[in-house]
Amino acid sequence: MMINKMFIGYLKLFVGVCVLLPLTTEAGSEASGTCSPPDRVTSAVTQKAQNGSALCATSPPTETVTAIYKIRCLAECMNRESCGDGFNYRPEAKLCELYSDPPTGYQVQPDCSYLKKVS
Repeated sequence: MMINKMFIGYLKLFVGVCVLLPLTTEAGSEASGTCSPPDRVTSAVTQKAQNGSALCATSPPTETVTAIYKIRCLAECMNRESCGDGFNYRPEAKLCELYSDPPTGYQVQPDCSYLKKVS
């Protein structure tokens, strides 16, 4: 019985990784995979300033959700209509700020990075 529960747990983990693995969160390392339909957004890139620092959107977000990890924030963004453009991730606050439209302003801020969805 315990082995069956472990197998099911590993199977769920595998499916989750298969869905999230193609979703890249760093610029310059776009990934493509066979787990996602071809018309689905499969990656996000960090918006960067000219000096290479991560930018943070300064416009008010459409929605804010709790996310312990950046990959969880990315999953929330991919599954919500309130995240049409991208999201800010704030690791210390464990917050994910979703944007349905492109933000109107960006700036370098500690503990914040904006990731834009790309297909």
